[in-house]
Amino acid sequence: NKRWQMTGRLWAHFFSLLGQAIFLFLFGCIDKNTGGWPLALAMLIVFSIFVNMAEGTSYGIVPYMIPEELAVVSAVVGAGGTLGAVIATWSFYKNIASTLTSLKLHAAYVAFWALTCFLMRWDHLGSMFGGPKVPVDEPSAVQTEKNIEDGASM
Repeated sequence: NKRWQMTGRLWAHFFSLLGQAIFLFLFGCIDKNTGGWPLALAMLIVFSIFVNMAEGTSYGIVPYMIPEELAVVSAVVGAGGTLGAVIATWSFYKNIASTLTSLKLHAAYVAFWALTCFLMRWDHLGSMFGGPKVPVDEPSAVQTEKNIEDGASM
């Protein structure tokens, strides 16, 4: 956390979303002729691991975005996930006859959102390619002890 900060969180989020897209696409390529249910189950298990990773990395980013508005940011991120599921269901599964094609299109949708990680940047946190523009000073142990002493003498 201290070494990689937001850069590491965003890279982890990107790779978890990309892995999710890849294994969803692979799951959509499997039928009876290309491996059957054992291979489909293996792809689905790995896909679900990446889904859980992406959920965790989302909420690993949230507390740092706008710390003063943590509840609002958490609510928007949670609602956004639900809205994304509704959009994906209506876009890919309701109107397309082939389930395998739907899965592949859904994988492309997830890959698109993975690519948005490259655009994420906060002045106080940085991006995937570097730290914050303005360095955030952490109080040193000496400053903390001084503040405790000042508070105790009041």
